[in-house]
Amino acid sequence: MTVYTVLQLGEVLLFAGVLLYGLLTGHPSVAVLGGGLLIGKAVLNILAIEGGSLYRRSFIGYGLGAVFAVIGVVLVKVLT
Repeated sequence: MTVYTVLQLGEVLLFAGVLLYGLLTGHPSVAVLGGGLLIGKAVLNILAIEGGSLYRRSFIGYGLGAVFAVIGVVLVKVLT
């Protein structure tokens, strides 16, 4: 495995840990943040077959994850 692959696996474990922490401690906003981070990582990797630089893919992926997290946190605050 390359260093990049190990780094990505570590990020996924960390982001999943954030999501799990939010779920287990009753903090839905933290869980939404973890979900947003995982969405960002997934989109970053999905875009790899399209080409483009890592920075461009990261910007798009984590941008979409941030939009999800912001909308999710607003919904959590409004609905609870």
